[in-house]
Amino acid sequence: MSHENQSAGRRAIAQGIVLGGLSSGLIDLVYASTLGFFQRGSVLRPWKGVASGLLGSAARDGGAAIALLGVALHFVITFGAAAILCLILWSLPWFARRPLLTGVLFGFGFLLVMNYVILPLSAIGRPVYVGQDFFTAILGHIIMMGLPIAWFVSRGVRAAKSDSAVAAHA
Repeated sequence: MSHENQSAGRRAIAQGIVLGGLSSGLIDLVYASTLGFFQRGSVLRPWKGVASGLLGSAARDGGAAIALLGVALHFVITFGAAAILCLILWSLPWFARRPLLTGVLFGFGFLLVMNYVILPLSAIGRPVYVGQDFFTAILGHIIMMGLPIAWFVSRGVRAAKSDSAVAAHA
């Protein structure tokens, strides 16, 4: 593979991860902040909740700095999710050609792993989505996490794989 094709492939992958993580993170940031404001009168509350996964329940009493930590952690999670999906799609290119199906499956899978593995191992110590909230969270995670990440990451993987195929036949 030529150096130019390797560079183009790496750029496509990086762009997919960045755009997927950023779009997903921003969509959820606006949604959670708006919901926090209208339901509890605070745009900071959801992000203090995210920070509590690292700091424990004391994060809920924190101020804007704790909320900013929560926002930063939120974006670490969305960029990490995009990178993980990139690794999956590189190994399973069939899914890269089906971003809608991939988004639905990835959003649901992301929720399962977060709720039943990561949150119980965090300072929160338990799943946060239970009962009816879990079914609502499925739809939210598909729309806000799975679909935007899958859209951009699958485009990046497809572009990188086509650059690899072009280079292999050159």
